[in-house]
Amino acid sequence: DTMNRSAHFAETVVNTLPAATMVRPTTPHRAAGFAVLKAPDVPAVLIELGYLSNTQDEAEMKTEAWRARVAQAVAAAIDVHFAAETGNSGRQAAIP
Repeated sequence: DTMNRSAHFAETVVNTLPAATMVRPTTPHRAAGFAVLKAPDVPAVLIELGYLSNTQDEAEMKTEAWRARVAQAVAAAIDVHFAAETGNSGRQAAIP
């Protein structure tokens, strides 16, 4: 069940991030067996936002505006996912 919840959460993140940053055009959602992603009761995702070895990615990551946009998009995905999971219609961050 947790793996399914994690996959759904990952899709929410993947659908939210393009408003804030470039998302890999092919297979943006992949799976891995990392220990940090295997909590038995909490959905988990690992988000890679760029590569410091890529000069364009590095330049983008250095800007406050990019970091703020990405942080807002991730926060919105978290709010949307967990509000839907709990049926809570309370506070939700706006998806940028």
